[in-house]
Amino acid sequence: MAEFKTHLTVSSLCSSAAATFLLAASLATPEEVLLFFVMGVVGGLLPDIDSDSSLPVRLLFTFIATVISFLIMFHQRADNAAVELFTIWLVSFLVIKFVIFSMFTRITVHRGIIHSVPASFFSWFFTTITLYRCFNFSIKTCWMAGFFVFGGFILHLLLDELISLNLPGKAPKASSGTAFKFGVAKDLKSTLTVYAVTALLFAATPDYTPFVRSYFSPTSLVSLRVFPEGAWFKNLYRTYVKQWQTRP
Repeated sequence: MAEFKTHLTVSSLCSSAAATFLLAASLATPEEVLLFFVMGVVGGLLPDIDSDSSLPVRLLFTFIATVISFLIMFHQRADNAAVELFTIWLVSFLVIKFVIFSMFTRITVHRGIIHSVPASFFSWFFTTITLYRCFNFSIKTCWMAGFFVFGGFILHLLLDELISLNLPGKAPKASSGTAFKFGVAKDLKSTLTVYAVTALLFAATPDYTPFVRSYFSPTSLVSLRVFPEGAWFKNLYRTYVKQWQTRP
């Protein structure tokens, strides 16, 4: 099983690369790029959220609580006073950090159904619905943010599974086969519950057509240039170095 810092590093790098490609293809605004990056990192850490009281899990819940609390605060009216906004943020943070975290650790088992492929789809659909219903993002943005959570989640499972295979010439570790799985045979009730709830969530998601048309149509990547034409970083010089040279 990969360490927390490994998952954090890999999910950060992959989310950054994917979000950058969307920006370069004019498929995302800078604000959306930041949202997608955060969602990808969260997704890359989510499968280990059932690890109860470990330090990485507490840090993860703190991070998730902070992000969600800010989203809740941003959704408030602009005429709220500073104390009101901070109180809303603080109450949201404390509820997620302590109440929800405590409930979650009591009902989950480490490396159980949370650490599985169906749970990744659950996370995708749940994120999409939450951002759309509670925070009024556009449909395509909500779906893509959820997709980044899903991508980070799957990346985590694959990384754990690859590491469990061990070095060449050695027998696989005991954890082999427990990371990238589609259910838990010993806990059929939880497995069926996750599948059923995931199906219900998908039925409740907003129309995915704008998401597919925006990001996966044949013309969506027309403006993407993977490599520069001519000299590298010439725009960097124009943007920054030239400004510094002409600044009094």
